[in-house]
Amino acid sequence: MDTTTLVLIAGAVAVLVLAGGGYLFVRRRERRQATAEAFFHFRCPGCQRRLRFRARQAGHRGQCSHCGHDVTFPRAGHSIG
Repeated sequence: MDTTTLVLIAGAVAVLVLAGGGYLFVRRRERRQATAEAFFHFRCPGCQRRLRFRARQAGHRGQCSHCGHDVTFPRAGHSIG
């Protein structure tokens, strides 16, 4: 192989490595931001256990992880500390 071919191959490998590193950096940052989302708490009307839910779940329906009672996650202003 001549020098030009080796330089092109090395350049292509460098571009792939940098692109992969950039992709991993962005994914890690997105994951960190997702875990930084606020949590709220309320008591299950069935068993009175303190349940935790994400802010984006407010107003949606779900089930108590302890007793299985159907619950509607309250708005942020109605959560307990």
